[in-house]
Amino acid sequence: MNNEPYGTYPECGDGPHDDPPGPPPPGCGLNSQKAVYTWLSKAGGLRLDCANSYYNHRYVAQGIEQSLVDRFQIFILSKVGPTFALGYNETIEQTLDVLQQLQTGWIDLLLVHWPTMQHRGQVYVPKSSDPACNTTNPLTYNEKICRLSTWSAMLVLFNLGLARSIGVSNYNITHLQEIIDAGLPLPSVNQVSFHPYNYRTGRADLLAFCQKNRIQLVAYSPLGVPDVQQFPTEHKSEGATGMSRTLLEDPVITSLAKAYNRTPAQILLRWIHQLGVASNPRSMNETHMIENLDIFSNPFTISDIDMTAIVNLAQDTCDVDPD
Repeated sequence: MNNEPYGTYPECGDGPHDDPPGPPPPGCGLNSQKAVYTWLSKAGGLRLDCANSYYNHRYVAQGIEQSLVDRFQIFILSKVGPTFALGYNETIEQTLDVLQQLQTGWIDLLLVHWPTMQHRGQVYVPKSSDPACNTTNPLTYNEKICRLSTWSAMLVLFNLGLARSIGVSNYNITHLQEIIDAGLPLPSVNQVSFHPYNYRTGRADLLAFCQKNRIQLVAYSPLGVPDVQQFPTEHKSEGATGMSRTLLEDPVITSLAKAYNRTPAQILLRWIHQLGVASNPRSMNETHMIENLDIFSNPFTISDIDMTAIVNLAQDTCDVDPD
């Protein structure tokens, strides 16, 4: 996908991490190293989705080195915050640290991971030297000013060439409008949780806003986080024992998979693609990685009727809240 003035963006990426949040125990990030090697060398992927808060940049760098794939062929996405402090100086310092850990001279796409430094339920609150970003001082803390200060630093990093493109993650329309109102250049990308179960309850409006303003929307959790997220209550099978289905087991999705001779994951990724949204499925499995990319090397088209059937799936009442 092309998003001027920032350039070309590989449409499907992989999030090479499966470790819990926070600093990992020694050796825990080896899963990331293996996933990066598999994605680049065996699956043929190009885009890697990383973040400072995943604590795995060094392992990602080792996986890249092991793959023997030229750096210029790889698209590295990373993020600053939210478990690290935001603010002008902190954003620049984090980025320099990320570059060192990844052993590269540039990030292909750098995102602000979250519109605030913390989200509800987070215990650790990072401190910032920027008064507007210092959550420990309610007299000076101002989320809007903090976001704009952070975004100003992102623009500097872009102009210096340290980040070849810049964007945000988990931003809603209000957050993006703040940037417009401030007269600053808009992000090239907004990466958000995006799948059929949250489409009508907020993502459709966000997609329309981003398309109007030439911001590329990117879906993380495009398969509905099958390892943690379950089926909306109203879709539970009769006689179920209490464990509800995941999105990959939704009867509509599985029936379409059978009709198109594809897997449920491929139906979901193709649905997202046809909406004009890029995707970022997370996988540590080589077979699944190849399967995810196959919708581009061996494409198919979901009919308008079937696209609508997916849009009309029940909506999950539990979703990420960036406010």
